[in-house]
Amino acid sequence: VTTHHMEIQTEIDNYENPIKELIGKSISDVNYFEIDYGKPLWNETEYHSLDYGIELITTDEQAYYFVWGSEFTQYDVKFRKGNILTEFSTENGAKKYNVNSNQKWTELIGIKISGIESCWSYWGLINENKRNYYPQDVRIEFENRKEIWISALEITDGKAMGMKDHLTIVFDQKVADKYKIGIKNVW
Repeated sequence: VTTHHMEIQTEIDNYENPIKELIGKSISDVNYFEIDYGKPLWNETEYHSLDYGIELITTDEQAYYFVWGSEFTQYDVKFRKGNILTEFSTENGAKKYNVNSNQKWTELIGIKISGIESCWSYWGLINENKRNYYPQDVRIEFENRKEIWISALEITDGKAMGMKDHLTIVFDQKVADKYKIGIKNVW
């Protein structure tokens, strides 16, 4: 095991530890935030697509959120506990949608979260040997064996573009595979 390998593993652990606070909790509310287009545009057949992010309220009344961030690279998945509106304001035209009754979420609400994993990718300049690692996706597993992936990418015309100022939420492995979501590129 190289020191480089260990450094990245430490970075991954440091990133995942706060998210792992969700393990054992269940979600009572899910809110999406996207640009106000006058109507919701997040609801695609295979996935949900968000300009800003997703807020999860747990049954113990804690708030957590995922937004696209720039902690490790220009666009990655940022997770925090607390108020999602510290990241942007609704005056910016962010519209909140409660999605509890969305069919993809009804089977996850109230189910305990049993696992969390982040999938990291990297980019490097062609003439440099350095790799820049960043969290591309976060996978959340539920006790009923369902899982979701939250990914910093945007799907346009059936093509997934990584490293976007956008979050895509995928609800099953087939769709994740189709768009190459949840692949560990680090080693």
